[in-house]
Amino acid sequence: MQQPEIVNNHIRVRVTVLLKREDGRICFVRHNKNGRRYWLLPGGGQDPLESAETAAARELEEELRIRAAGFRLLFVRESMNADNGRHIQFLVFEGLNPDFSTLATGIDERVEGFDFFDADELADKEIFPAMKEDIIRFARGQSPELFKTLEWIP
Repeated sequence: MQQPEIVNNHIRVRVTVLLKREDGRICFVRHNKNGRRYWLLPGGGQDPLESAETAAARELEEELRIRAAGFRLLFVRESMNADNGRHIQFLVFEGLNPDFSTLATGIDERVEGFDFFDADELADKEIFPAMKEDIIRFARGQSPELFKTLEWIP
């Protein structure tokens, strides 16, 4: 069977997973990329012909060695940089019933570690991309807006 032609539309799709423990704390991974350290939700790029849920499951395994029973789409964010032509869309899922029993730093070399933060602790953390307010709302049991365009952070 012939594979369909993949058209590069210059929009990168990144799946992101919110993992909330029973105590309400949210799981973050600490990345070190080109000498720059920052916190972000686990996730990564969606591969061509890979479903978003499959990408979310793969990223959890690669970054944290864990699985979730399923995924629920919470909201979508996008960020664009007209200067360099970059456009990223973020599909933000909730990981349902995550199994934290195998939690460990995975095979992704950019991931230096992980930690859990509550809504108050997030206020002074450097979080990328710029969806900190959305994550805080979720941590407090509130629903973030379904769609929003974020400021580009270099």
